[in-house]
Amino acid sequence: MQNKTPFLLCLLGGALMIYAGVVGSVGIWGELISLAATLAPALADVLFWILVILINIASLGGVGVILGGYLMTTNRFGTGKFIIGLAAGMGLIGFLILIAQMYMAVGFAAFLMVFNIISSSAGILGVVITIVARAMARKPE
Repeated sequence: MQNKTPFLLCLLGGALMIYAGVVGSVGIWGELISLAATLAPALADVLFWILVILINIASLGGVGVILGGYLMTTNRFGTGKFIIGLAAGMGLIGFLILIAQMYMAVGFAAFLMVFNIISSSAGILGVVITIVARAMARKPE
């Protein structure tokens, strides 16, 4: 079985996300539905159902991460990475932007205190482990 370590990390990260109740970025999909309806009214129904499917995958959270991790061990590698990206909902860039916003809002001393609280959170830890697993995974040959 290829990508065994990334799968185990996805399993751990997904379990932490389930424990903490973390889900993917469901809110942005609603905005995309309304934008699609205004930009392409003829395709609005088709885009609506596609986005509903994506919303459901994103709302799975940890379960989606575990499913995506399993798919990365099969010949559905790209699908697995896509599902993990949707289910985790917060990529590395988004996580770094969150840290930068916290630093700018509260200053350095308070930032360290808030960062210690957030870094010990099971949900954030699950997302970070998932990001690491997704980055470690290599396409089977």
